[in-house]
Amino acid sequence: MNLQGHSNTLPMGTRLECYQIEDVLGVGGFGITYKAKDLNLGCNVAIKEYFPASFAVRAANTCTVNSRTSNDNEIYTTGLHRFLDEARILAQFKSRSIVHVNRFIKANGTAYIIMDYEEGVPLSRYLLKSKRLTEHELVMVAVPILEGLRTIHQSKYLHRDIKPSNIYLRKQGRPVLIDFGSARQSIDNNGQAVTGFVTHGYAPFEQYNTHDEQGPWTDLYGLGATLYRCIKGVSPVDALDRLAAIQAGEPDPLKPLLLEKPDKYGTEILSCIDWMLSFRIKHRPQSVDEVMHRFKAVRTKRLQVESPKTVLSQKDIDWDAEFVVAIESELATYIGPLAPIMVKKALHESTNLDELHRSLAVNIDNPSHREQFMQLFSVRASTSPHSVVTEKTTTHNSVPMHLNESGEINKNFRNEAEQALARYIGPLAGIIVDEAIASSSYRDEVVRKLVKEIQNETDKSRFLDEVNKN
Repeated sequence: MNLQGHSNTLPMGTRLECYQIEDVLGVGGFGITYKAKDLNLGCNVAIKEYFPASFAVRAANTCTVNSRTSNDNEIYTTGLHRFLDEARILAQFKSRSIVHVNRFIKANGTAYIIMDYEEGVPLSRYLLKSKRLTEHELVMVAVPILEGLRTIHQSKYLHRDIKPSNIYLRKQGRPVLIDFGSARQSIDNNGQAVTGFVTHGYAPFEQYNTHDEQGPWTDLYGLGATLYRCIKGVSPVDALDRLAAIQAGEPDPLKPLLLEKPDKYGTEILSCIDWMLSFRIKHRPQSVDEVMHRFKAVRTKRLQVESPKTVLSQKDIDWDAEFVVAIESELATYIGPLAPIMVKKALHESTNLDELHRSLAVNIDNPSHREQFMQLFSVRASTSPHSVVTEKTTTHNSVPMHLNESGEINKNFRNEAEQALARYIGPLAGIIVDEAIASSSYRDEVVRKLVKEIQNETDKSRFLDEVNKN
């Protein structure tokens, strides 16, 4: 999407620390999303700028953002705090079904969230072209998003704005949940429900008032409404209209899918979506797990008979998490802190182990090291990705790099890392180093965790130089 002519956007080529703005991906009511280049690492990122168009303005010929009037100052500042809360919330989640946030930057009177850049389109845009999804495509959207919601709910948060435009389809098909601007913990310290902005047709009635408690059932209604749109081609009847009809003693204007029986959809899926869209909280599923197994069962059956060639075709493998950590750690012994970025890129582009190994090996300059890397993770053709970690052969790296031969922590490395980190973050360095060592298996894995604690990009480079010189 090219929106460079939009009057409120940053000029192309604008620098934000080490990031250079290259394109505009989207403009919404509360923010602008850009494609940018990380000039240090040479990779693309997505940057979301806080820019509430109704009460903010960009100063002429500058990047600076201000509230439109003095009367707007309070609401602008409150929104900015909420925007930064979004970044902090997202940073907690490590799921392939949730957009990944790397950091945020405060600058120009506003703030910017730095996220992974993914090729793809919003589900809402895909639906403009295709109008509807097949049942197979429907479950390919539902299952990953349910997995993401389970992660969110386990942390006592709610997304609170599930709709087609907030589900992003990666180029290879796996959906990811985006835009957590409405995300909040489900209850505050007094146990009261939290309310916020709503999207008509996708928000249940409890989001319109302060009396009914919000919970996982609230997000499940939004997902049910999204799946309804994918089947019917239109959004569901708004919750307020449903309420008005019910209070007037009239039938619920939202007719159950199971009664309408749209072609080529099984009763398992239709009845589950109807359940998620129940008007009353007590009639809805109360947790993700209550509906997850239904969608997974349909997905398993469908995968046995069809694999449509669409943007939703799941060509990217659900790589085992332990395998990903292991291969990142091994690659880091050859190329250093860039390893996670290279692995992430290769995982999205590869459809089998051989492709993954070859894609990663090209990053290793030394031919003998490249061969060692290939041999280390070579497996029999019949071995699945989930068992690849157990196939590792013994090499010079079988002893974790921050341990000595007896398995004890190398105190010199620990002390050097603490001293280097303390120059940039102060006395907390010792605690952070100990935590990183305790949760890591390799020296470079520790270094990657520590460098994330440093905000300034120049300081990050200096820190890496210090800890890697020995």
